[in-house]
Amino acid sequence: MNQAFQLLNRGNPPAEVVARLAESLGVSARQAARYVQAAQHQSQPQAVPEATEAFTVKLPKSLIERVRRAAGGPKGAISQWVAVAFESQLSRSRRHG
Repeated sequence: MNQAFQLLNRGNPPAEVVARLAESLGVSARQAARYVQAAQHQSQPQAVPEATEAFTVKLPKSLIERVRRAAGGPKGAISQWVAVAFESQLSRSRRHG
């Protein structure tokens, strides 16, 4: 979608952007048109999330249960909750360290 956004902002007509995306991304014209349509409703490019990877730690079972309850959702919610907690702790240690 960001590629569509950039091409549209350079003044390329939507039909041309659809054709270029279909060819360069190897997607159908219909899918490329969806990207163009979504890009036309954006005021700026979408943020591309940083890649993630597994990080295994050993924690007391009671702490694991508290984290699961606090995250209150599926497994992905736990990862998000832990990431926010880590970022918060790291920010505090930078200010005090």
